[in-house]
Amino acid sequence: MVSVKVLFFGEAFQLVGKREETVEFPAETDYEELRRIILEVEKVIFKVFQKYPALSKIEKVMMLAVDQEYANPGDRFELERFTEIAVIPPLSGG
Repeated sequence: MVSVKVLFFGEAFQLVGKREETVEFPAETDYEELRRIILEVEKVIFKVFQKYPALSKIEKVMMLAVDQEYANPGDRFELERFTEIAVIPPLSGG
């Protein structure tokens, strides 16, 4: 397991009430595991979604970025101590 900084932007920040949180993740993981850990957290007690259930409001439309690059389903990651994961709500143009 590695401690990773999870950043919250826009509506995710408004729902959570803080800009960042440190969360434990497996060192090798994939996109689906990142979402599961951030959103579900049935087996691991103090992960982000359990602490911030309001994120379920944007679950279906949020995106994740790992180290400032958008992540996609099927992507795999080797997380390190200074890895950052961003929870990005839907973006609107203007």
